[in-house]
Amino acid sequence: MGIRTFCLVFFSAASVAAAEDSFFQPSVRSPHQGEIIYFLMPDRFNDGDPSNNTGGNSPDQSDQNGFDPSNPHFFHGGDLQGVEQKLDYLTILGITAIWMTPVFRNRALETFGGNAPPKAGYHGYWILDFTEVYPHCGSREELGHLVESAKEDGIRTILDIVVNHTADVIQPAAGASAYQYKFSKPYLDANGTPFDDRDYIDNADFPELDAQTSFPTPATFRNETDRSIKRPYWLNDPTLYHNRGEMATGGESTLYGELFGLDDLFTEQPRVVQGMIDIYNGWIDDFPIGGFRLDTVKHVNNEFWLKFIPAILDHAAKSGRSDFFVFGEIYDPDPAFLSEFLHRAGMPSILDFGFQRAASGFAAGTDPPGKLAEFFAKDAYYTTPTANAYGLVTFLGNHDIGRIGYFLSNDLPNANDQELLARDILAHAMMFFTRGIPALYYGDEQGFTGMGGDASAREDMFGSKVPDFARERRIGGGDGSQAAFNEQHPLFASIREMISLRRQHAALQGGVQIVRYAENHPGIFAVSRIDRDSREEILVVFNNAGEARKADIATFSSPENWQRLFASPSEGFQFGPGGDNKLSVELPPLSCLVLRNLDPIRESDHQPGTLRLEANRNSELDGRWEVKATLAPDQVASVAFAVRAKGENVYQHIGTADSPPYRVFPTRQAIPNAPALEFKAVARDLFGKESEAEFEWQRRVPKHSNQ
Repeated sequence: MGIRTFCLVFFSAASVAAAEDSFFQPSVRSPHQGEIIYFLMPDRFNDGDPSNNTGGNSPDQSDQNGFDPSNPHFFHGGDLQGVEQKLDYLTILGITAIWMTPVFRNRALETFGGNAPPKAGYHGYWILDFTEVYPHCGSREELGHLVESAKEDGIRTILDIVVNHTADVIQPAAGASAYQYKFSKPYLDANGTPFDDRDYIDNADFPELDAQTSFPTPATFRNETDRSIKRPYWLNDPTLYHNRGEMATGGESTLYGELFGLDDLFTEQPRVVQGMIDIYNGWIDDFPIGGFRLDTVKHVNNEFWLKFIPAILDHAAKSGRSDFFVFGEIYDPDPAFLSEFLHRAGMPSILDFGFQRAASGFAAGTDPPGKLAEFFAKDAYYTTPTANAYGLVTFLGNHDIGRIGYFLSNDLPNANDQELLARDILAHAMMFFTRGIPALYYGDEQGFTGMGGDASAREDMFGSKVPDFARERRIGGGDGSQAAFNEQHPLFASIREMISLRRQHAALQGGVQIVRYAENHPGIFAVSRIDRDSREEILVVFNNAGEARKADIATFSSPENWQRLFASPSEGFQFGPGGDNKLSVELPPLSCLVLRNLDPIRESDHQPGTLRLEANRNSELDGRWEVKATLAPDQVASVAFAVRAKGENVYQHIGTADSPPYRVFPTRQAIPNAPALEFKAVARDLFGKESEAEFEWQRRVPKHSNQ
């Protein structure tokens, strides 16, 4: 076969006024842009009912009930009543949504390998019964009361849910745990015939399986009780699990392997897909919850999500919750990889692990502002017709990777308390004032640091008896052995102020974000946040250097009439008109300044500049196109992109970019499979003026090819 080359033809059109039948489609915004999420673990937040601390088991047998508040791997006593008792605390902070780790009935204790000591399921991810609340957390009645009370306070409740696995009940025959690859040990149907499960994904004719002969590691059980211990009952069928051993380093085993021995569900089977839909639709029916956080998304096949998510959202909408919030966890910091799940798995939103790494590096001063600008330039990877980076859930730390306080303390072992506090506030300012939907990890507003990831980042808000937790060095002060709901804590006060400001200004919630200034060494980073409806411009300026910095920053508004909305620290800032019609700013070390122009952005006398468009198959993102446009001069505009096969009448919208570089990266499956394509782009400014451009892509086979 000959080598394919590409014939590229460029067309450009002059600016035009927007018409009622304009081709332009605005960039989408999540209905949750105004949310402020608070992520907590019920067991570690507040103990409202000590009577449930042992989950209904004997209080004298921690080796059975899993309760030992001095052990970081055991239950500590927090519960749903405790969360409800602190709703006033969360309301004062400004929270609009509570995301809780799973509250479903878990296996109390699990042992992972050999002579390792047991660990308790206090975190909720080892589920035995998907239909009941774990007694350690409370009861169904208490969950309902919490959700209703939170709703009355304007706070939605988001449940953390699991579909990838259940508790570790099924045991591999002969103790074999190494992953068994499909190429050497394929699945066999009940008659012993090899087959590829991917040929039957979610199909009614999925082959019948035999528990003893169909799998490379046949299922066994520790005892007879375990054969029927899960609920709903269908989860006890061992043929509904992959049964291939422990997950290896990657590849196929990411989808088919077991995480830490947990029973890995065969999510390619239609019975599992519908079973999980039924389970979680049941929770929507029984409680007025406002959303789901999806655990371990990358370990489940995309086809599952493409059916599960629409079914959940449709059921929620029919229950009167058209704003039901769904976001997924993909444990990876690479925007190229993360964005795949918006394009191919239909995720409405995901946790932005890339932001966590970028913001942490910037706040610690280990990364210059220029690196942060490079990170935000990759926001285009996420753009689809229905989603984009503005709807991602941003965070600074969590229960798996560790806390922002730990990262700062670890990166800066010689920093004093004042510097760590300033950098912690700087990190939170980055989260609350840049694009995305912020999620605050419980305890960060009280300066918790922890000692790393996993159990080392899961301290008690109600006073810890774990020796390491009790004596941890907290940023801004605090005693780990005492309750930590101090509304006067300097981090609580700063975060409360930032949340309040964000909630007051639409530009800080879903406003267009445009990078305006970024130094290539520690220093100033600045973005404009612009509300398209009001044309309000807010300028957010950060300084991650250890000394004062000055800069002249180009803005879309006049360099005059700027009002200070937020400054941390409170003194040492200067701003005003500078040279070349720019805004001159001076910031003290480790600081953030938020300014608002009192006048809306004014319409220019100039028409929008020429729009240039090109498209090609991307060489860096696997299976993706890159469609990009340039627009001059500097202005606030959005560019809508579309494509059609040459000769067709209707264009297919593939996304809208709000800021330069104007790009979208659709999958190859989203682009017509045709030898010639016609791409079109329309740029629209804040005042409705438009520019258009077209671009033709054509596949050409060299003359020497025999194709």
